Amino acid sequence: MATPLHDGSFDVAEIMLLHTPTSSIWIGPSKLALAGRAFAKAKPVASQIQVSAGDQPLLVPGGRVNQRTNLALAVPAKRIELRYNLRGITVRSIPSRAGRALAAISPLVEGVPKTLPVALRISGSTVINIGCPVLRLREQACSAGRPPRLRVNRKLPWRNAVIVVQFDLPRPQ
Repeated sequence: MATPLHDGSFDVAEIMLLHTPTSSIWIGPSKLALAGRAFAKAKPVASQIQVSAGDQPLLVPGGRVNQRTNLALAVPAKRIELRYNLRGITVRSIPSRAGRALAAISPLVEGVPKTLPVALRISGSTVINIGCPVLRLREQACSAGRPPRLRVNRKLPWRNAVIVVQFDLPRPQ
């Protein structure tokens, strides 16, 4: 679940549910190259990361991730929740109206089975559409629901869990 902020970053909540408990997880920057040429030079950074494994909080060194990092869990867990701010993922949509932007989003969690199903949701009054650039051309228009709550119309396998969100940058308050 992700929500756009006025600076083009997104607040993200990621919940991972596993069949068997794990003792560690890998996290790393988003796979933006899969989103297309517009994101080729993007440098995603997740910051203010909070992680809970089961009921236990987990420390992320520096609270920031811009490279692949392994986190050891104190106790094996089936449910892992991450909350973070994701920046470096947004480009202005040119030509378009002022404030229109595109953002590429994918899970921060890595090292999971490539077929693990991923459900993606975007909320916010300025969100317009979601595209799935890794799917076949006729399936790339993949949004369902209505603003302010859009979702991808199917679960994507982790290896293809990349979306492009079209939105208007929220005005600062």
